[in-house]
Amino acid sequence: MFALLCVLVLAAGFFIACDTTPYAQTIRITAEPMNVDGLFARIEYLKDGKVENSVHLVDGDGDGVIDGKSGPRSQGNWPVGWLWFDQMYQDTVVGETEISFDGQKVTITAESTYEFVVGEYEVRSGSKP
Repeated sequence: MFALLCVLVLAAGFFIACDTTPYAQTIRITAEPMNVDGLFARIEYLKDGKVENSVHLVDGDGDGVIDGKSGPRSQGNWPVGWLWFDQMYQDTVVGETEISFDGQKVTITAESTYEFVVGEYEVRSGSKP
């Protein structure tokens, strides 16, 4: 009887610890003017509306070269299919990597070329571990 009680208590604890409540995931990409001719591009990963990870790229003087960057809180902290943002950030060299924006699409030319369109992208919802 005691063994059965222990198994039931452990099973209940397991189910409480494994919350499978769905959550919303969004990738938000924005690009906006900065200092007249410059560009500020931001990529954000939101989980239930809260920013979980982001990358910021700045062309402060409008010459088409990235003058500053800040980014991801931690590598691998992107939804499945969006992990390439880590590689883009690593490939970006301040003072060397080119950035352009045509009103819709941001292009980063580094070791590889990365292109992404501004907007909000709903990612398939997951479950909280």
